[in-house]
Amino acid sequence: MALTVRLPVTLQVGDDHPSAEIGWVEFDVGDDTEEGLRCAVADLLRATAAVLENPGDDEEVTDAAAHG
Repeated sequence: MALTVRLPVTLQVGDDHPSAEIGWVEFDVGDDTEEGLRCAVADLLRATAAVLENPGDDEEVTDAAAHG
């Protein structure tokens, strides 16, 4: 049975500041086993890392990212 998983995305800068919920991410899991869920989360994190490391041409680049 397929599942849709919804996880919160939070951002925290430094240890002295509280975290802030900045949104949600939803993805489908092919089967409802623990292994299926772990694989789906790992795939999501890999895809997210790939976009962060190699933003496309349509991504806005901040001044800090352009100089760093």
